[in-house]
Amino acid sequence: MGRDEFIDACKQVGLNVTYQRIAIFNKLMEHTDHPSADDIYKEVRQDYPTISLATVYKTLETLAKHDLISKVTYLHDIARYDGTSEAHHHLVCIKCKKIIDIDSNALDAIGIPAGVPGNFRILNYRVQFDGICESCESASTEQE
Repeated sequence: MGRDEFIDACKQVGLNVTYQRIAIFNKLMEHTDHPSADDIYKEVRQDYPTISLATVYKTLETLAKHDLISKVTYLHDIARYDGTSEAHHHLVCIKCKKIIDIDSNALDAIGIPAGVPGNFRILNYRVQFDGICESCESASTEQE
């Protein structure tokens, strides 16, 4: 999603378009590594020194609440964010916590498993593979 699409999407869900929201969204879109709010804050602060960490957190949470971005928190205590709000899946390194997107038609086509309680309404799903990335595997092999 580009800047103009983001502005239109904010208006469609009733959010005010502020320079803070645009700056935070732009920084998030520069990443493919699913940064934390702290990471985004450090970058946005370079252009807007008066912005607070609380503003960045609140903005990211608001954007995620309105499905303008995705919140990725499956494995870690620290929320990580993704500029792509469309459904997709992830590889997660359990050592360095790197998150890598996976686009897969096969994973997208997984049906609702049998045995899901009847009163549980599934709204969305994402598949996550936990493992060790190539960099951490190499570092581990070198230490042996």
